[in-house]
Amino acid sequence: MLALSMIKRWEKSMSSHEKGFENAWFSRQSNLNIVEHFNEIKTYAYLAFDQLDEDKNGYIDQNELLNALDSPRTSEREKSFILFLLSNQEAIAEAFNEGDDQPDPEGISRNDLEAYFKLISELIG
Repeated sequence: MLALSMIKRWEKSMSSHEKGFENAWFSRQSNLNIVEHFNEIKTYAYLAFDQLDEDKNGYIDQNELLNALDSPRTSEREKSFILFLLSNQEAIAEAFNEGDDQPDPEGISRNDLEAYFKLISELIG
């Protein structure tokens, strides 16, 4: 039941932020290419990790991302980065295996971010 309410909350957030997301990403005045956009997302994820990790467990979970997305303190540009993290959360979280002796909770670790962004950087060159 909790998962269903979180999904509904995420869908609602996506709908309410869709226009801002499009403006932030697809502004005709912006001449940044995809590599530059990707690097901005990567930089944001690294710099904002501690702020996003509200419970300080070393992982950013979906609820923490949704809280940041709903925060009035979060800019539209940052919300577009958070939407990217939400949309790719599973792939990012699976990018690094924390090991058999480490629990791998639902969420994104710093190691996950590093492995994911390294892989994507290699793909987009």
